[in-house]
Amino acid sequence: MVFPELRSTENYAMKNPAIASDLSQLSLCFFIKLVQDQGDQIVVSYARVHSNDMIVEIYPTRTEFYVGFKMFRFTSTNLYDDTWQHVCLTWENTQGVTKLYKDGQFTGHVTNNETKNYTLKAGGALVLGQEQDSIGGGFNRKQTLHGRLASINMWDKVLSESDIAAQYTNCSVPHGSVFNWSVFKSLTRGNVTVEEP
Repeated sequence: MVFPELRSTENYAMKNPAIASDLSQLSLCFFIKLVQDQGDQIVVSYARVHSNDMIVEIYPTRTEFYVGFKMFRFTSTNLYDDTWQHVCLTWENTQGVTKLYKDGQFTGHVTNNETKNYTLKAGGALVLGQEQDSIGGGFNRKQTLHGRLASINMWDKVLSESDIAAQYTNCSVPHGSVFNWSVFKSLTRGNVTVEEP
């Protein structure tokens, strides 16, 4: 899925409603190729109760993951190098821990106690390439994704390190149990295009 250089609030893919049942844990994985850019870019956002129920936001020097309006910040991973990279984020509400994997390798974890016992509510809108300031809308052009995105899937469990490594090594990703990549290919808007390998 190609998000063009000319950033626009018209460029995105959306499924609404996107999540069928409440989540106390999850894994979100995708392949991404980002061009050098000055600002932040939204890979995916989910809005049901708040506009920031779940967000993956990538900056030149850090990656931020939000669950229930609470932030997990990873500063050790640079994704702006114009090559394909595999990224997986896992979160569970028992300890409130998010783990980040890049190219099949564990790179670090962050704990946010405010997400303990939190549940991501079902029934909201999931958008690729834009951040929602209102459910299904309120986009900001400066946060639009500029790059390529593929094989984005989400599961209702924390995937094992070996499962995540296999996705990267084999480039074969099992369908996500919460949502799977194939669904979004027909839900693009604006100038987003789908390229098949």
